[in-house]
Amino acid sequence: MLKITITENTDQIKKRAKCLEYLQKHRVDVGLTSGASARSKFLLGIHTRGSPVMRIPPRPVVRPALAKEELRTEMAECLMEACEAANNGDLSGTQAGLENAGQRGADGIREYIDAGIDPPNSPVTLSGGWIYNRVAKKGVLVKGKAGDKALLDTGGLYNDFDYEITER
Repeated sequence: MLKITITENTDQIKKRAKCLEYLQKHRVDVGLTSGASARSKFLLGIHTRGSPVMRIPPRPVVRPALAKEELRTEMAECLMEACEAANNGDLSGTQAGLENAGQRGADGIREYIDAGIDPPNSPVTLSGGWIYNRVAKKGVLVKGKAGDKALLDTGGLYNDFDYEITER
């Protein structure tokens, strides 16, 4: 007959319980967080769905970026590190794992934009010129865009992609 005895320090058990409770009560939100500007939230809404009136085609960013298998794997590894730290009773390691997963997600969204999003900008968006505004029912002079990549102009929306750890 084989007898195994496992002993563990009660302080360690309490630390582990505290870490696991932290994991249960918190989550990582990635994309435009509560600190993002209202303008960025508005622009993301338009670009996600498109706007026929403004002649903007849909260019979703957050979901397609976070759906990439490589990024999901990297974020899962960070979350696994958070779980391992929680099992070891390391609260700072648990929090760091969540932070790393969130940062990787935000960086992944920016990498997705950097790679280029279809459809490309129209010639009038790039060079500027006159377009007919169907809402105002008149011609409007449009200033040309600085770069040739979609969703990259002033960098406001691009820089507002972030993460935050929130309570459930």
